[in-house]
Amino acid sequence: MNALEPQAVKDADHVLIGSVGIWLPGVPDLEHFKRGARGMEVAGSDYAPPGGKSIEPRSRRRASRLSRAMADACIEAITGAGLDATRVPTVFGSALGEAATMLTLLDQMWRGQEMSPMAFATSVHSAASGVVSISSENRGFTTSLSADFDTASAAIMEAWGLTQTMRTPVIVVCGDDDSPKDFVPDEEAFDLVAVAISLCPSDHVFPDGKRALGRLTWPSISAPTGAAPALLASLEVSARVGRNPQAGLLDLVAAVVAGKSGNVRLDRGRGSGHFIAFTAAPP
Repeated sequence: MNALEPQAVKDADHVLIGSVGIWLPGVPDLEHFKRGARGMEVAGSDYAPPGGKSIEPRSRRRASRLSRAMADACIEAITGAGLDATRVPTVFGSALGEAATMLTLLDQMWRGQEMSPMAFATSVHSAASGVVSISSENRGFTTSLSADFDTASAAIMEAWGLTQTMRTPVIVVCGDDDSPKDFVPDEEAFDLVAVAISLCPSDHVFPDGKRALGRLTWPSISAPTGAAPALLASLEVSARVGRNPQAGLLDLVAAVVAGKSGNVRLDRGRGSGHFIAFTAAPP
């Protein structure tokens, strides 16, 4: 039995990490990340787009790059932990959501042009949550939220409460698309990033010999007061990837993959200072 699992950790201030999923330019999955891929230095959409392979074909044709990337990361985290895609609750987080689609619609409205009802349907902040849930026939709880650069910590806190009240694993999926042109200054522009993490109650029993990758500790998720805690170094990625509002989760993924325990700041210095303590599972 994993030392972090059922009987070793029962307190509500801990949750287990069962798996992670990832998508960023040049890194379409966790296997590429493990082999050392850290993202391409690109601008706009000059890279192979996410496939959205878990989305049924009709919906996939309408889904945005962000929805497809979040879907890819989500299904990787679900399968990695051996969870049921038709039942597992999901929490989707994004700072800007489908901003590019919405800006296009607003421009069409301003110019008096006819707007596409289908484009409107995929412009809402919960678009990724909807398309993933429908494609997987997931009847479990799902929600979408936004908290600017604190989106990752807000999504983790939301999922944390669900694991404790429902006593079930929950998938956290956070992502933001390429920053819309002329909406974000060039020096602040960023590229698409999507990360998913499966959070499991401390007494969760993993199937098929799977085991927790580590655990997260609750008290350290609030903004630090007084002396700042020692933090794990940020993952070296391209400048545009590093500016994505969800880039802090890449640092957590790096700690999980490396099996390195320590505190991870979830906003890369741009939010309220929320951080979380990760304890790696014994090898």
